[in-house]
Amino acid sequence: MAKNPKVFISYSHDSPEHKQWVSELAARLRRDGIDAILDQWDLGLGDDVTRFMEHGIVNADRVLVICTDKYVSKANADEGGVGYERMIVNAELVQNLGTDKFIPIIRQASRKAKTPTFLGTRVYADFTNDNQFDAECEKLIRELHEMPIIEKPPLGKSPFPSVELDTQLTDIPEHVESTSEAYKTASKLVRAGDTLGWRELVKQIRPKAFKDLVQWRQGELDGQKPESKEQLVQIVDKAVEIVSPLMTIALVGVESGREEFRDQKSLLDDLLNVVGWNPAGYEVWIRLPNALGYVYHSLHGCVCLNTSQIDLALGLARAKIPVAGGTKFFHLWEMGEFIGYAQSISGTRGGHSLESWNYLINAYKRWEWLFHIFEDEQNYRTSLVAYYMALHIHELATVIGAGREDMLNTTSEFYFRIPLTFLFQDYDTTRQAISLLRRNPNSIVDLWTSVNATRQQVESLWKNWIDLTEKALIRSTSLNERSLPNLSDLYRYFFEGM
Repeated sequence: MAKNPKVFISYSHDSPEHKQWVSELAARLRRDGIDAILDQWDLGLGDDVTRFMEHGIVNADRVLVICTDKYVSKANADEGGVGYERMIVNAELVQNLGTDKFIPIIRQASRKAKTPTFLGTRVYADFTNDNQFDAECEKLIRELHEMPIIEKPPLGKSPFPSVELDTQLTDIPEHVESTSEAYKTASKLVRAGDTLGWRELVKQIRPKAFKDLVQWRQGELDGQKPESKEQLVQIVDKAVEIVSPLMTIALVGVESGREEFRDQKSLLDDLLNVVGWNPAGYEVWIRLPNALGYVYHSLHGCVCLNTSQIDLALGLARAKIPVAGGTKFFHLWEMGEFIGYAQSISGTRGGHSLESWNYLINAYKRWEWLFHIFEDEQNYRTSLVAYYMALHIHELATVIGAGREDMLNTTSEFYFRIPLTFLFQDYDTTRQAISLLRRNPNSIVDLWTSVNATRQQVESLWKNWIDLTEKALIRSTSLNERSLPNLSDLYRYFFEGM
C-alpha cells in the first residue's frame, strides 16, 4: 500500500451531530497520515455526486463504511446514495470475494443489525462507545498503515529435513533454444516468485532476439522488393517468430497477475526501438517494428481480458508513442498503425484494418506457442474480440470525458480510431466475448472512470454510439443493413445485461 493510504468514507447524513463526528474521525485519520476522502471536503457545488462516489470507492485503498441504524436500513433497501454505493461495493466483491478493502465502522447504539447485508460477516471496528474513541482510532490507523499491534512471528524451518521445502532458485538454461522452453522456464520463475531469475532470463534472451531480428532483415529483406500480400504475412510471421520467446515471457508475467511480474510495458518500448534497425529501404521493412507493436499489444490485451485485468490492458493501450522525431506523443490506441492499420501487413500506407484483423484473429493456427497461453482457438478469439470491445467502449468514454458529446450526434459522421473489424465475428464468439467482458463488473467501471466519465453518461449515449458504429460499418464496407454483424441482438444491448 502507498505511504499515505487513500481511504474513502461512506456514511449517511443522519444528523448534524453525526456529520460532525464523521468529520472529526476523518480529520484524525488525516493527522496520522491517512488520505481520507470525505464529501464534506471533496464534493463541491456542481460536482457530480455519482461520479464522486464511483471514483472514490473504486480508487481508494480502503473504504470505511460508517454503520448507523439509518445507514444499514437505507443500504439494505437500496435507497439514495447509500444504495448506489452498495451497488459499487458489490461490484468490488464480485471481483475479489473475501476482500478486506471494506471496513465496517459500528456507530449505532441499538441492537439492530450492525452492518448492511452486503458486508456479510466482515470484522468491524466498534466505535459505539465515545470513551474508547482514541483506543479504537489507534487500532484503525494501525490497520490502515498495515502496522499491527501484535506482529505475526516469522515462519521457521521444518525440524525434519526429510520434509523441508526446496527453496532453491529455478535453474536458468544456458541457452533457451525454443519459445516452448522460454514459456516453461518463465512459468517456473513466476510460481517461485523468483524476480532475480526472471531478470536473468530476460537478459539472456533479449539481446539475442533483437540481434537475430536485425541480422535477418539485413540478410533477407534489405534490397528485396515486396512481391505480394501473402509474402508480407510470411515476413511478419518470421519477425514474430524471432521475438516470440520475449513475447511469451512477457505474456506469462501478465497471465500470473502478480504485481512483481504483470507490468510488461517495457517490451513495447523494445519492439519499437530496435537497436541497429535500418531507417532506410522499403517502407514495409522499415515499419516492421510497428507491426510487432500491433501484435504484442493485441496479445497483451488478449491475456489481460482472459484473466480479468482490464486495467492492465488499458495501461498499455494508453502508452505514449513518440512521433515527428519525438517532438509529439500520442496514446497507442490513438495511432492507426498500432491499433489495426499495420502497413507491413497490408502493404499499403495507412494499412487496411480487415487485413490486419484477419492476420491476428487467425494467428492461433500459425503460432504454436499460443497453445501454451490459451486453452484453445476459441478461447483466443474470444479474448481478442473482448479486448477490442473494451477499447471501443473506452473510446466512447474518452469522448465523453473530454466534453465532446456533440461529436456523437447521429446525423453526423464519426471516424473511429478503434477499427470495427472485431464486430465481424460469429454469434457465439461475440456472445462469449461480451460475457468475458462482463465477468468483472468493477473492471468495466474503470473503462470510463479512468477518463472522467460515468456509467450514466456512457449508458445514455450508448444507443447513439452503436448507431454511429453501424453507419461507419456501412460506409466502410458498402454493406446494407441486412448484412451487418448481429449488433442489434448482442452488442447493442450490452448495458442491459449489467
